[in-house]
Amino acid sequence: MVSSRSFGQLSDVGPKLLSDAGFEIWRVPPEERPLDEAKMVEIVAREAPTVIVTGAEPVSRLVMEASPNLAMIMKHGVGIDNIDIPAATELGILVANAPGTNTEAVADMTIAMMLALLRRVYEAVQSTKSGGWERYVGHDLGALKVGIVGTGKIGLAVIKRLMAFGSEVLAYDIVHNPDLIEYADVRYVKLEELLRESDIVSLHVPLVAATKSMIGSKELAMMKSTAFLVNMARGELVDEEALLVHLKENRIAGAAVDVYAVEPPRSSPLIGLDNVLSTPHIAAYTHESMERMGRICAQTILDGMQSIECSNILNPEVMTQKDPS
Repeated sequence: MVSSRSFGQLSDVGPKLLSDAGFEIWRVPPEERPLDEAKMVEIVAREAPTVIVTGAEPVSRLVMEASPNLAMIMKHGVGIDNIDIPAATELGILVANAPGTNTEAVADMTIAMMLALLRRVYEAVQSTKSGGWERYVGHDLGALKVGIVGTGKIGLAVIKRLMAFGSEVLAYDIVHNPDLIEYADVRYVKLEELLRESDIVSLHVPLVAATKSMIGSKELAMMKSTAFLVNMARGELVDEEALLVHLKENRIAGAAVDVYAVEPPRSSPLIGLDNVLSTPHIAAYTHESMERMGRICAQTILDGMQSIECSNILNPEVMTQKDPS
């Protein structure tokens, strides 16, 4: 069962690998979306899948228990905040993701959004299309100080790109990435210092209990009035109501947002603000990224269903439960 919108959308590599191996692929049709927990329970109970290829839709204990056949949940992506992994482990269901497959795409999109904010690209395009000729003045990315919150694979990839521009980088993470030692223009600081000093703050952390609403009124108040916030990670990292207030009152200069607390954000007032660049969760959407992701997902399903160990299975102890030998 494929509940992910994007699996096979831009590349048929993943679905072909599975169909060639004898898997029957059933996709959730558009008329059954959006997929909240209740809808997922209904569909899973009806279809009784062995494997679910999921996107951002909730895969809770109730969803898992709805299918007596369910053996594996495959995340078509990296973030697994929508999957109840402890429940899956207890129920003997494998959970896997596709780490590293979208790193370059998301890093590129992050830089693109930074540049679009700094050079006022959207405003210039709109002006020109409407017959205007207003020559907006922006800023050089290399002249600014950029704060990177989260220095895992994507955060590191963004930092490498910023080095090419000549930006000074402040970094914050609870775990320091040893790969950053070689970069003299990068230094780890406390989150408060990063927020106060940065001209751009970019979020690259997973959504867990400790990071939910990590950027709220208190944190936004620490930022410069000329600073920008970029969020390509997860919508719930930011208190959207607090962000809305700070943007409306010009307490910060602007924001670039690809993710939202509720997706799609049909009634989010953030989208309508002039100082917000909003996109529909497309940071990972490149042909190359989708091909890599689809291939990894399919191969992981094939391996997992044969009890072959692979590093991206997140609860490998389930294999031991199934095969005590």
